[in-house]
Amino acid sequence: MGADKAETDLARKAVGAKHDRFNLFAIPPLVFLTGCSLFQPSRATHDALSWSVLSYTMLDTAYNVLVPQCQPNFRRWASIVLHHSTAAWLTMFPIRHPELGHLTSYCTIVEINTMFLTFSKAFKSKMMTKCHLASWGILRLCWYPYLVYHFHRVVCDSGIKVGAYEYFQTVGSQAILCSLNFFWTVEVCLGMLRAKPKDTKNDEIKDEST
Repeated sequence: MGADKAETDLARKAVGAKHDRFNLFAIPPLVFLTGCSLFQPSRATHDALSWSVLSYTMLDTAYNVLVPQCQPNFRRWASIVLHHSTAAWLTMFPIRHPELGHLTSYCTIVEINTMFLTFSKAFKSKMMTKCHLASWGILRLCWYPYLVYHFHRVVCDSGIKVGAYEYFQTVGSQAILCSLNFFWTVEVCLGMLRAKPKDTKNDEIKDEST
């Protein structure tokens, strides 16, 4: 049993590493296109970003469905699939409403955080890890909740009524994405708390053996 579990863990890590390498090449272009959309706003830059995000999301969703071992457990896998499905649905709104195409870049600013995580894993950089943690708090836990309010204002000002399909597509989707960010934050924190007693026990064993 122990050997089988070890082999399963190694296989999961190998698949996860392939996924990380994919993100190493896929995420930086999304960050670049986000910058273009923000600092050189136009129909072309907005469309390029929106379609790129939709393509990445659909491709990564397909990979997760076909290779679920790329995630550490079922709970993480399910939350990732929910996140990607929601993000794809949200991205369809600015594609169908090009006059509001800039909204995609407001969401994809968060890919800066994903890029820091990817670089941290790839290059084992403590600096990138610190940047990832800092940007997580700023972008995922502060900026994203603000976007729920901002999207509410924007879509209502455009004539969409509260409760309409497109209201749920934008404000509702953003609320789901925010909830997932807080869910993952709690998940990681609880994992760290569970790991501490083990570390303490290991230290006690080491002390007894000396």
